[in-house]
Amino acid sequence: MIYYNKEMNSKISNKELIYLNTELGLSYSSIHLGIKLSVRDNTSLPLALWSVSLITTEELDKFYDFLWS
Repeated sequence: MIYYNKEMNSKISNKELIYLNTELGLSYSSIHLGIKLSVRDNTSLPLALWSVSLITTEELDKFYDFLWS
């Protein structure tokens, strides 16, 4: 399932939400902030989360590995 937020014009899959919440321990409000920043800055969600220190460099690598698997 893909979640689409018209207000922010972004898409995120249920699988990605669950991964960020359960594997990386991010709250849904932190994920929402990352989505808002990625839209505002026209960048990827992983980079937006990392740029405001919501995830570490190691977690960034894990998230990219997850996305590309």
